[in-house]
Amino acid sequence: MQPSDFRVPTKRPYLLRELRSQLPSADDRVRSISGHDPTEYEAVADALYRVFVTARNLAPTRNTTNCATHPNGPIDPEPPQEWGRCLFCNSNRRIGNPQARSGGPVNASQYDVPPPPYTYEVLYDRMRQINDAVYELALCSPDDAFGVVADLMHGAFIIARELSRPRSTSKCRVHPGAPIDPDAPGGPQCLFCSTAASKRARAVPPPQIRDRVRHPARRRYTP
Repeated sequence: MQPSDFRVPTKRPYLLRELRSQLPSADDRVRSISGHDPTEYEAVADALYRVFVTARNLAPTRNTTNCATHPNGPIDPEPPQEWGRCLFCNSNRRIGNPQARSGGPVNASQYDVPPPPYTYEVLYDRMRQINDAVYELALCSPDDAFGVVADLMHGAFIIARELSRPRSTSKCRVHPGAPIDPDAPGGPQCLFCSTAASKRARAVPPPQIRDRVRHPARRRYTP
């Protein structure tokens, strides 16, 4: 047998042991939920976020913006076509800075956000997937396996966080705690849904790029 070049990362044994010690407690909190009271999900969301942080430290580092200057900066929610995703660089380009150039569009950079609706059954099924994925982990598992666990944990945290929001009278299954837009077409409805519908209805205008104000060079006074 030829010797392998694989080396276990330094912190992986400790973090994997920490992940397996935190997950049962969070899973028990999910299973102990008895009703649909949003306050029951607050402690669950906190516990799942702690487990996600451990899983994130085990997974490979992700570049959320694909930008060399701001690799983990905020993401532009509506970047123009052929522009990057870095909000800082896109803001500088919009005000006329020609040197601001973020990286091109990237595919999977953020952690998984499951689509709504968010229910207890969806959270329970997500926890079952997490337990199966963590059971298969080992010190020599590939980095992609740890990335899958981080995605699953982030999705579970998102579901619990949305279920912990106070319910409103909008009766929206997608955004149960959303405020109401009283001036929405067709009557009052969920503010988030009405905003998304209005964005889809209007065309996206081209980005407005302003020229930078260039001040004339000041002459030095010579007596």
